[in-house]
Amino acid sequence: MPSYSWRDYRRRTLDVQRLSRDYKTLREIFNKRGRVALDHLTRSGILMLCGAWETYIEDILRELATHFATLNKIDEMPRDVKKTIAQYVRNHKNDNKVLELADGGWKTLYLNEIVEETISGFNTPKVLNIKEISKKLVGYKEILDCLTPADIELINEFVKYRGHIAHNVRRRGEQYLTVEKLDEYVDDFQVIVNTIDNHLLNYLRPYITSRPWNRVSE
Repeated sequence: MPSYSWRDYRRRTLDVQRLSRDYKTLREIFNKRGRVALDHLTRSGILMLCGAWETYIEDILRELATHFATLNKIDEMPRDVKKTIAQYVRNHKNDNKVLELADGGWKTLYLNEIVEETISGFNTPKVLNIKEISKKLVGYKEILDCLTPADIELINEFVKYRGHIAHNVRRRGEQYLTVEKLDEYVDDFQVIVNTIDNHLLNYLRPYITSRPWNRVSE
């Protein structure tokens, strides 16, 4: 099976696909192309799809972190993760925070404080933000290096478009969002998520003895 995060992403995109089907059904019923009258469905689909994308990034980083927390010693962690933990302890207002690292306490501190607190503040899943949070939490800034330049551009433009829909009233003359375009976004992001899931599997495997999940067929 693919990662838990991948499977949850698939479940989250089901409602986007339902919106697409509803659009097509209504278009057929009204015997028209649905211009102006139905793009509230496709625009809602964009918000839901971007939410699924953002949640996948959060979940897959949390999933990797959980695997790292099964390691026996903190020294076995990726270098940048050890830096993150050290910086967190060093800058903490509690001078005795370092004592919590002993006897495996670093695992709880890493997961419950560093990972969860960082993920709770993550809300704009553009490329640069994803790379930064990945480096901080799992030591892997190269999380998106498996993608094509076109994929990278798509992510940034899509998240920007999501923000436009979420924060602005639809303007007269604004380009109509067709259901075919929504379907294209769904397909493109599924390929992106598949690729990332496999890429992170390759990154994780040298650190742990068990197989964390299976590859997705691309």
